[in-house]
Amino acid sequence: MRKRDIVLYAIACTGAFLIVPAAMVFLKLWWPEEITPWQSFATVLGGCCSAVGALFIFWAIRELWVVGRGCAGVFGKIKLQQETVKLVTTGPYALCRNPMHMGLMLFYLGVACAINSLICLLVPVAVWIFATAFAFFLDEPRLKRDFGEEYEKWAQSVPRFFPDPKRHTMH
Repeated sequence: MRKRDIVLYAIACTGAFLIVPAAMVFLKLWWPEEITPWQSFATVLGGCCSAVGALFIFWAIRELWVVGRGCAGVFGKIKLQQETVKLVTTGPYALCRNPMHMGLMLFYLGVACAINSLICLLVPVAVWIFATAFAFFLDEPRLKRDFGEEYEKWAQSVPRFFPDPKRHTMH
């Protein structure tokens, strides 16, 4: 991984894992309506959800680098990081096509639960809206262009964001 790629991941992680959660805490102070009266339950649920989300994010980054030999910082024609040269369909990408986006949604859902804030549930919803638009308008056209039939086959068999438990059950 190039030094530039590492620096950009560090900046993105600072925003995603420090700045946005801090903003969520301030949002709760502004509008303190709770999700549930059971704070302990909300904290445990939120911690688990955030941990799973973070795991998916870092697993996906690793898979992009090791298998795809590239990074995630490509936004259409804006290429902040090295583009993948191989379609990644293994690891978390075997479960869903956008595991980093799914992981971020889960992470913020977990933060909202952990701080027990109803208003903060808007953050994972906003991430889902952004991620859907990003995937549809930027990611998928690039993958179709660069990987053609291989991408089409994978896209037909793997859901965009949320893994399908029926697809991964033992028969």
